[in-house]
Amino acid sequence: MLSILDELAPFETAESWDNVGLMVGDPAQEVTTIVVSLDPSFEVISWAQMHAADCIITHHPLFFEPIRCLNLQENTAKKVAMLLTSGISLVSMHTNLDTAQDGVADVLAQTLSLNNIEKNGVLRTGSVTGEKILPLWSRDLPFENIRLVDAGKPVRRVCICPGSGMDYWRDAYASGCDTFVTGDVKYHAALDAKEAGMNVVDLGHHGTEELIVVPFMERLQQELQGVYISAYESTDIFTSGKGE
Repeated sequence: MLSILDELAPFETAESWDNVGLMVGDPAQEVTTIVVSLDPSFEVISWAQMHAADCIITHHPLFFEPIRCLNLQENTAKKVAMLLTSGISLVSMHTNLDTAQDGVADVLAQTLSLNNIEKNGVLRTGSVTGEKILPLWSRDLPFENIRLVDAGKPVRRVCICPGSGMDYWRDAYASGCDTFVTGDVKYHAALDAKEAGMNVVDLGHHGTEELIVVPFMERLQQELQGVYISAYESTDIFTSGKGE
C-alpha cells in the first residue's frame, strides 16, 4: 500500500519541515479496510474502530516533532495508544499531496472553476470567466466560511494555495494576479496585501483542504482493488458566533 501512495504523491516531494508517510504501525501489515480523513482526530480514530478499519490515511500528520515520551495523559499519546491497541496503522499525506497531480491544490483550483490553470509548486494560477466584482464572485463559491479582503480590484486572475498559504501572496502578486485564495489569513498579512492592491479570499484551513478527502478516496478505490475504502468527512471546527 505504501508504494501505491508513494506513486500517487511521492513522499520525497514533501516540504523539509513536514512529516509524511507511516506515522504509526507496521509497514508489513496487511491492509483490508481504509478510512481517509483530513485529521487524525479522536473522532476519526473512534469511527475507524467502529468500522473495523486497519488503516487511516490522513492529510494532516499526527506529529511533526520527534516524540520524547508517551504520556497517556496527553492527546497525541492517547491517539497512538488507541491506534496500537486497535491494530490500526496511520499514514499521512501532507505537503506531498498538496502539490501532487490531482492533489489538494488541483482540486481546490477546480472547485473554484479556474480556467487555463498553471502550476508552480503548491500554487495554482488561473483565470475566471469574464470579470467579476470580488463580493459577487465569492458569493457563488461552494464554501460556507469565507472572509474577504477587498482591495478594490476586479477578479480576473486568481492564485490559490491550500492550507495556510499567506506567505505566498507576494509570489501571486508578482505573477500578475489580482486575487489570492488561501486559509488562515492573519491581519497584518491581509493589510499588507490590501495596501499592495491584492484581493484576498480566506476560505479557512479546513475549507481549502477537506475537499481532497472524497476525491482521494475515489482514487485509492481504483488503485487498491479488493480493499474497502471509505471517507470520513469532517466539519470545520470554526462556527459562526451569531447563531441562526
